[in-house]
Amino acid sequence: MHQSTTIDKRPVRLARLFCLTTIIASAPGAYAQQGWKLSDQLTLRADLTLKETYDDNVYILDTAPYPGLTPPAGFTISKPRQDSLVTSITPSLAMNYKPCAEFTATLSYAPEFTWYASAHSEDYVAHRGALNFSGKFDEVTYDWLNSAVWIDGNNFGPVTMRPGDCRCVGGIPLRDRRDAAIYRDSLKVTIPIGDWFIRPVVSSYVHDFQTEQMANLAVNKNSFFYDNYIDRWEVNGGVDLGYEVFDQTDLVVGYRYGHQNQGTVPIQNAAGNVVINDSPYISDYQRFLVGVEGTPAPWVKLAVLAGPELRDWEQPTPAGFNRDEVLWYVDALVTLLPTKDDTLTFKMTRFEQPAFTSQSVYEDIKYDLTWRHKFSDKFTAGAGFTLYDGDWQAPVAREDWIYTPSLMASYAFSPNLTAEAAWSYDNAVNQVTPISGTSTQYADGREYRRNLFSIALKYTF
Repeated sequence: MHQSTTIDKRPVRLARLFCLTTIIASAPGAYAQQGWKLSDQLTLRADLTLKETYDDNVYILDTAPYPGLTPPAGFTISKPRQDSLVTSITPSLAMNYKPCAEFTATLSYAPEFTWYASAHSEDYVAHRGALNFSGKFDEVTYDWLNSAVWIDGNNFGPVTMRPGDCRCVGGIPLRDRRDAAIYRDSLKVTIPIGDWFIRPVVSSYVHDFQTEQMANLAVNKNSFFYDNYIDRWEVNGGVDLGYEVFDQTDLVVGYRYGHQNQGTVPIQNAAGNVVINDSPYISDYQRFLVGVEGTPAPWVKLAVLAGPELRDWEQPTPAGFNRDEVLWYVDALVTLLPTKDDTLTFKMTRFEQPAFTSQSVYEDIKYDLTWRHKFSDKFTAGAGFTLYDGDWQAPVAREDWIYTPSLMASYAFSPNLTAEAAWSYDNAVNQVTPISGTSTQYADGREYRRNLFSIALKYTF
């Protein structure tokens, strides 16, 4: 029942052709202009990236199955500690049109073709596109950003033999290789009024999972688990009010009114029949924000908004769910420039959203710390650390943490050709106690460890 994407399984030939092309193009005397100026108003840019990765845990699964279990026929079964070489080729094209200060448009498209040498069920193509508009009328500025991703991959979710389980925070690497369509947009208009500004904002997010849904029947719950991906979407709007407390730094207060929706999923009811279950976790919310934006000193940049959030749930929620819980929203970015060659960035996000592998809601909490040092005009190196925390609301007993240290180094051989090497390590940890006969029985099966080693070449035309 696995339907693989119809990608050409011969990436090595393309990789050799890419390497030959870049060697020739970067030779002395080669044309080194980056992009083409088609007119005074229109610019075209293109690049091509080849990336080779070694993934030592493709299915992000450490737990070996119980002996003697029979997997369902026709499915691709997640294998513990399956490793693979992964080849990705990404051509990219971007066009910028700026006829005047009042209007700028940028259109880009970058399909990513990815092949797993030892796990063809994970092959996919991710078509990524963006269409952005911006401009300035006198002192009023606007930005309207639109991005879309269409993933053409496996149209079935992963199947995991027990005691394995749905991975920590839902197994995002597995999810993002499978059929889906994703759209995001945001619009903001900034209107200065002396030392103040008013900024109306609107944003939306749609995640249409296009994999097949199948009920996990009670008779099979101790044998295997199938990941159902559940659609979700969100829209919100509001306004920010800012005041310049000192040069290039504003204090901000804001308000958002939004709606979150979660799709249906098949379940087995008490009578043993499979029914389509509507989500009880559809909600409207009000978000109250305070923050700071700007550059209070030459070596620091701030973009911080945070505040409490109140929810109004449209349907009756399960017993044990706290409908009146006050949640917290954070969107913070702090950039430090301690020297002319160093950049230190701290980013934190925290928000509530419907889960994509179960009908539930969780706080998506992420901390990112990165450092980059520029040793020369050609050579840059850096390190990073990410803590990803998925914290579910009761009655769901689930909290997942993923710790990810990383390293990178890049070298520019020419204005056109850049190479980058990178490493990252995921340590995914279950934070609840497994109790036999409950929903946490297989919670330890969510845990995994994964190394990713990669080398990439990027040629800019």
